Amino acid sequence: MSELPSDESEAIKADIEQARAELASTADALAAKLDVKAQAEKKVHEAGARVNRAYETAKTSTPPAVQRAWSKAEDAASPVLAKAAEDKKRTALIVGAVLVAALVVRRLTR
Repeated sequence: MSELPSDESEAIKADIEQARAELASTADALAAKLDVKAQAEKKVHEAGARVNRAYETAKTSTPPAVQRAWSKAEDAASPVLAKAAEDKKRTALIVGAVLVAALVVRRLTR
């Protein structure tokens, strides 16, 4: 078997490297399409961004009197939302404690 000239050998190596890069890119694209969780998170993020933009557009395009009322409503809702978040954590802790207690009782009665 005869050896290839240097430039031909380099050209073949370059073609192989390019084919590898294209294959890696294709594999990454396929993996991204199959990652349902990542796609769902992306859609949720996009929807949240659209809602925020619509909210800000609606808020700034209203008359000043409505903007003042909107601001007062946001200020009034702020403590309620903070309390709801706190209650959510507390509820999760209570549910977790009840489940642990139920598991312990079940274990002891066996």
